[in-house]
Amino acid sequence: MEYAKDEIFNVTYNSDLNRLQMKKRGWTSRIKESIKKHKTITTITTLLMICSAINGIMIYNFFKILFEIV
Repeated sequence: MEYAKDEIFNVTYNSDLNRLQMKKRGWTSRIKESIKKHKTITTITTLLMICSAINGIMIYNFFKILFEIV
């Protein structure tokens, strides 16, 4: 029961207020949890962004070389 209370439901006892409270989660922890949960989607998205950046750099260099010839 203690594991479920502390870990699953994120409930802690606040001795100053003499009551149970929910643990606060920041937006960064939510992002980290979603990345851990959806590893394949995160990997595919990261690879697509890297490939798009490389493609943009290669197109820029191609036009740069093309304009030097003309």
